[in-house]
Amino acid sequence: MYSQPQRIDYLDSIRGLAALAVLLSHSLIFTWPAAVGRILNWPFINMAIDGKAAVAMFFVLSGFVLARPYFISAEGPPPRRMYLPTFYLRRFTRIWLPWFVIFGLSGLAQATLFTSWPTIPPTNEWYASFWHHPLTAMNAMRQCLFREHDAGYQLLIQDWSLGVELKASVLLPLFIFLSRHMTPWSLLAVSVPLMALLPTGHYYATFILGVLLAGTSGSVLQWLHPKPFLVKAGLLVAGLVLYGTRHAGQDMLGHQAGVKYYWLGTGAGCALILLASMSSRRIQAALKLRPFIFLGKISYSVYLLQLIVIFCLLPPWIHALNSLGIESAIWLLPLSIIGSVGATVTLSVLSYRWIETPCIDLGHRLSKKWQEKFLKD
Repeated sequence: MYSQPQRIDYLDSIRGLAALAVLLSHSLIFTWPAAVGRILNWPFINMAIDGKAAVAMFFVLSGFVLARPYFISAEGPPPRRMYLPTFYLRRFTRIWLPWFVIFGLSGLAQATLFTSWPTIPPTNEWYASFWHHPLTAMNAMRQCLFREHDAGYQLLIQDWSLGVELKASVLLPLFIFLSRHMTPWSLLAVSVPLMALLPTGHYYATFILGVLLAGTSGSVLQWLHPKPFLVKAGLLVAGLVLYGTRHAGQDMLGHQAGVKYYWLGTGAGCALILLASMSSRRIQAALKLRPFIFLGKISYSVYLLQLIVIFCLLPPWIHALNSLGIESAIWLLPLSIIGSVGATVTLSVLSYRWIETPCIDLGHRLSKKWQEKFLKD
């Protein structure tokens, strides 16, 4: 029978922090002084605003969470059987349906709220490249299939990752089959042709890392649990260092050279961070703080809604502050972040209640009915 997997609060918190990093990275739409740029490039600060690395965490975490119910766990229920129709149905209702509603709201916001505002500092070139072409029927259809890659037409520029996740979800049953009937490490052999043949193969490789973690975490955690906290803290530190591989590699090699390989380094760091979190009650306790759990719960809405706030509300917010005589970056940068995060979180609470939750419930109800009929027949 269909059953919902037990949620793990501290993993949701990690997803929420990753969504916050994406939001912070996209909120930097103004031409700040060079001194601000140097500060934002400091260690740990650059990690907190590294949206691309946060997406790598999304992929690893999704691969792990989706695959976890289908592997044997000494601490949990027996592995779930894979019913492809209901699995794909839940993925569709969980990811695409909320996306479609926010896509429609973004089109409405573009038509009614998006306009040019004079600000000090002015908006940057990145901001100027988006939302400047009207939506057409053909363009909307391409975006619904995640096939539109022209920044001038895209309404949700961050949704490229959702297209990757949906495609990876289609392949998940194959990954689980290989892991069960061969060895979890055989998944690494699948990553090689994906990396070689697909320009986006490194994204799927990080998703596979999550599935590999789901298949091996039982034995690895049995070894880790009795270890002292220093070992687990060291694992977390190693994960954080590797997490910065993408940023460091980009600084040293440029935006294109070796991008696939330092992306994998970041993915490996994500896997180590998850392992450290699963093995240590102290780390879990830190992640179970209420603000983090709350952020994790609304993280998908945060991810979807952020551009409406950043493109339509953030420039008038800075313009209003300018009209009050506030023009120094010392004040404007934190106030812009507060405005962006505050407005996005507020809208995300409403979105979670009225958009996400009904879509999730619909997927669960349809899955349960479909599976009951399948078993009866």
